[in-house]
Amino acid sequence: MSARPVPVPRVVTIAYVVLTAQPLDREDLVPLPERSLLRLRGSTVKDLNRMSGLSYQRLVSRSVSAGAARLAAEEALQEALTIADEHDGLVVDLQTPRVADAPETSPRPASALFTFEYDLQDVTTIRTHGLNVLGLPEIMVRDVPEDKRQMYDMVVVGLVHRLLDEWPQHDPVGPARVTLGDIAAGYDGGDTAATEQGVGILIDYDATEHLLDVSLIDDPATLFGN
Repeated sequence: MSARPVPVPRVVTIAYVVLTAQPLDREDLVPLPERSLLRLRGSTVKDLNRMSGLSYQRLVSRSVSAGAARLAAEEALQEALTIADEHDGLVVDLQTPRVADAPETSPRPASALFTFEYDLQDVTTIRTHGLNVLGLPEIMVRDVPEDKRQMYDMVVVGLVHRLLDEWPQHDPVGPARVTLGDIAAGYDGGDTAATEQGVGILIDYDATEHLLDVSLIDDPATLFGN
């Protein structure tokens, strides 16, 4: 573990691929994620079946600074969705990865910007996937009680909301507090609601694995009235 500041990448790349049945102004050859992985990340069987008939690809990408990554992701997604809508196509989010739908809110909430890794052999560890593309290390939480996994997941969503608001101006290493307002905003978008109720956490940086190692100081059950 390391108490030194988390390094800020100079450039991050956001990428979406538009799949269409007919060629567009150019064709980009992009290695697509496996169907099983797309399904695991939340893509529907209907969308995966549609992909079989969409042979042409158009890449939409941005290379920007870490501080501009979230806005660039929103702009690139909107461009990709517009192209797909005009040509009856689909958009694959290469960050997550999964088939992308039109967002209900803009900017999208934190919960729409990453996924959780699920290892059936290790249900006591939480690990995120997708934050690296936004310039942040992925988050890992160890020793999660099986009966409180959902609560821990919710705390992580609230934490990601906070981190995306504060990164890279503020280094995340050290003690922090995730409130109910952070969690609500992490799922629904918008600003964090003012609330005192929350759980204390401790964030360390694992430089070897390039991870934020997060420990909960308080029991999240108290936060949710359980």
